[in-house]
Amino acid sequence: METNVQTTQDVKIVTKKEISMRKLLNIIGMFIFCGLALSNVTNPLPSSDDTKEFLLFIGGSASIYYLLVNIYFIGQIGRKIVFTILIFLGCFSVFMTFYLANNPIPH
Repeated sequence: METNVQTTQDVKIVTKKEISMRKLLNIIGMFIFCGLALSNVTNPLPSSDDTKEFLLFIGGSASIYYLLVNIYFIGQIGRKIVFTILIFLGCFSVFMTFYLANNPIPH
């Protein structure tokens, strides 16, 4: 009985690098906030004060979004922090809805 001796060959398996969820969410955020800023160019607001407030809103929203996305991917404690902040923001939004419904802003 003879044995078939085969030498091992180094085979490199090349796979496409998958995009991580963190990178995907950052790219999606970039498209969202750049699109919002671009909407001011395509449909300008009537005054420069309104434009300034709109761009400050976009900047603040983008800061919060990127902060939460990147904290989320730190680890388990990061997820708890993000969920706590999201619950707080949701409760604050509901509170402001009732507050503004009962105390309208005079125009």
